[in-house]
Amino acid sequence: MRISDFIQKVLIDEFKEIQQAGEHPYISFNLICQGIEFLGACLDSEPFSGKGLSAPRFRRAIEDLFPTSYHPFNQGTGKAFDLYENFRCSFLYVMLPRPRLKLIRRTEKPKFNANHLEVKEIQGIERLVLVLEDLFEDFERACEGIIRRINEGRLRGWKFAEDLLK
Repeated sequence: MRISDFIQKVLIDEFKEIQQAGEHPYISFNLICQGIEFLGACLDSEPFSGKGLSAPRFRRAIEDLFPTSYHPFNQGTGKAFDLYENFRCSFLYVMLPRPRLKLIRRTEKPKFNANHLEVKEIQGIERLVLVLEDLFEDFERACEGIIRRINEGRLRGWKFAEDLLK
C-alpha cells in the first residue's frame, strides 16, 4: 500500500469511521495524536522508524499542515498549553491527557461554554479545549494536504517509492 493510499484508507477513512460512530471519542483523540506524528514523518527525509524524531515531526505537521490557530499551542515544551507535551506525549505514554487539556465533543460545547482551541477556566483550571470533531476536520485536511503534495510531486523520493505496508 502506497503512503497516499494508507493516509486515505487508514488515517482518513478508518479514523473517521471510529470518530463518527460516536462511541469511542477518547480513542479517536489518541488516533489523531498518532496520525499527526505520521504526517510529520512524511515531511522529513528520515526513515519512518527513525529514533528521537517525535517532537520535530509532530511540531512540523502542526506548523505546516494545520491552520494557524494551532500555532500558539505549538511553541515548545514547558509552555502551559503545548500540544506536543500535553496532548501527544501524555496520550501516547500513559493514555491520559494532562490537566491543562479539556477534550470534548461538539455536543458538549454548550455545557462548557467553550470552543475548539480556546483557553478557558474549567473546574478551576485554565485549560486548552480540544473539540474532537473540529480537530478531526483539521486533521483530515492535513492528510489531504500530504496526499496533494505527493500527487503533485512535491513529496517524493525513497519514502514514497515503495509500499508502506507489504
